[in-house]
Amino acid sequence: MSTSTSPLVSPALIRIFDQFADAQQARSALLGDGFPPHAVQLDTVDDEAVPVQGKAAWRGMFRLVVAVSTPQERERAHAIVQACNGCDIEQRTASHAGGRRTGTPALAG
Repeated sequence: MSTSTSPLVSPALIRIFDQFADAQQARSALLGDGFPPHAVQLDTVDDEAVPVQGKAAWRGMFRLVVAVSTPQERERAHAIVQACNGCDIEQRTASHAGGRRTGTPALAG
């Protein structure tokens, strides 16, 4: 059995934004490029650390989830979202882990 796919999880491109205007612009561009409204979900992260595909997003960020069904759709969505300052969840997790503010407690592993 392959661990790279799951029948319970549809393929999705997930990107994190610091600014709502950037996230909204990416959503509008995806819709304008033909992605159906039900395949493009934009929400706000309200909790300190919300798990997203095994990583965490932090409060005040905006999460854009794009359902994709082919590698070509994924590439199109990636190009659009990247042009609007979307950040890969793994890059964001690494930048937060490396740049913790003084006084912010670290979680014990």
